[in-house]
Amino acid sequence: MSSGYQEFKPSAELQPYVECYWLHRFETVGERESPVQRCMPFGTLELILHLDDNRCNAFFDGQWERLPSAFLVGLYRDAVQWKTVGSCRKFGIRLRPESALELFRIPIAPLFNQFTDVESCFGSEINRLVDDVYGVQDTEEVVRITEAFLFGLLKNTRSKEHPISQATRLIRQTQGRLSIDALSENLYISKRQLERIFKDHYGTTPKLYQRIIRFRNAYESFCSMSSTPNWAEVSYKFGYSDQAHFIRDFKEFTQEVPTNIFQDRYQYFRLPDKQVRFA
Repeated sequence: MSSGYQEFKPSAELQPYVECYWLHRFETVGERESPVQRCMPFGTLELILHLDDNRCNAFFDGQWERLPSAFLVGLYRDAVQWKTVGSCRKFGIRLRPESALELFRIPIAPLFNQFTDVESCFGSEINRLVDDVYGVQDTEEVVRITEAFLFGLLKNTRSKEHPISQATRLIRQTQGRLSIDALSENLYISKRQLERIFKDHYGTTPKLYQRIIRFRNAYESFCSMSSTPNWAEVSYKFGYSDQAHFIRDFKEFTQEVPTNIFQDRYQYFRLPDKQVRFA
């Protein structure tokens, strides 16, 4: 059996809304199960389409649940376990959270730490995209179809930037190291207003989003290293008060300590341009 993951860069005009497109494939003979993998919380939305009949299963509330053929994942604070039985291809659109308001004009607060089938969120219009990419073998063609759909939405975007978009982008630009006090000062709004707009639009607090983004940057940094990192140096680099603080945050978002994840990185979903083969 084999598994592969690739990321694809969106067009320049769509980059304010789309972080990347990705394809994950698992190929096997018959009904053999894939290894269990985990998706980390990275502070993004994921619009995920199964390109063939087979679907993945995700672990929720103590049991494996078959996922819809196409679904939207809201902002997550937990790592999610998934696997597939038999061959499967998933295509993902990794969206910046502000795109829900700016590009799609949909509320995502109810989707915090949740997912839903796409029609419940977008209406029947999304079925055109789902139908057009179904069964397409050429990934570049899947990306082309997706971009044509998104460009159609782009024509109706609002030109005025909302404070939630400014706040979200500023947190990412500073890699989650900007304090909430400094963030509210930069945006000329009170901390109470900042809390309210995050709750209203994302279903969570600016503090939690800031922590997720800081975790993501630390995670991606050490995953690119070839030798075991100095965890104290990683903690300092990403603005944690000390190594214990870094490890506490890491365990909260992954249910694992950093050393275990570093030693078994291929169990974790998001390894672009690499292919893993299993005996």
